[in-house]
Amino acid sequence: MQRRLWRSVGQLERLRPSFFSMTYGALGSAQEVSIENAIAMHRDSPVAVAAHLTCSGATRVQIDDVVRQFYDAGIRRIVALRGDAASSETTSISGYGSVVELIESLVGFGDIDVSVAAYPEVHPEARSASADMRHLRRKLDAGAQRAITQYFFDADCFLRFRDRAQRIGIDKPIIPGILPVHDLDRVRLFSERCGATVPGSYDKLFAAVNNDPEAQYRLALELAVELCERLIREGVDSFHFYTLNQTDMCLDISMALGASLQKPELTTAA
Repeated sequence: MQRRLWRSVGQLERLRPSFFSMTYGALGSAQEVSIENAIAMHRDSPVAVAAHLTCSGATRVQIDDVVRQFYDAGIRRIVALRGDAASSETTSISGYGSVVELIESLVGFGDIDVSVAAYPEVHPEARSASADMRHLRRKLDAGAQRAITQYFFDADCFLRFRDRAQRIGIDKPIIPGILPVHDLDRVRLFSERCGATVPGSYDKLFAAVNNDPEAQYRLALELAVELCERLIREGVDSFHFYTLNQTDMCLDISMALGASLQKPELTTAA
């Protein structure tokens, strides 16, 4: 997995992205690996790193220590998330009571660029779409610079969400999350957990090319490009790709949208 990660980094550097986001293991060895990889990516890649950071299941001291590790290493971008609690026990006494408190702490820490999560189809645990939108505004008002959405497959879903955000006064960037369908069954499993809707039409489309990996790839590529092109026509100028360490489709989507690749020999370490 480490080798695969670094191959992905090397390939995706050629797109000159604004940043790589690095997911975060909340506990134990998974956390250590996340921190080490984020710091190594920052050190060895010319692309900035946005390190994910969750506040559930940990004390303020523990979380602040991780922030200090990132900060001392030179990482100035954080994706602030609530995360899943490690147990039913609350951490509100010794930990951050909410992601809003975490954002406020990060902003007070120094020159840290904070991104937060947004849910076009509503967070599975939200009381309502309105409550979820108000929570997003609180996170942005606390000092976050932008929101990155959960992935979706219906452009209208994102556009309606963006319109509702504007109506309640949100004027910071909302970056759509795009997940190429490398494996439809796996995507369905992810989607059940996060509340994303996989279009019913995908079953028939992918079933028609079930025994042809190349045709499956072309179909997934066409669907992702079509989604992005529709969003571009509606004024979207940035995308956040969920690559899952698989670079080919992300590269092909980007090139189809007009990206030019930086030549590998011109890529230098930061």
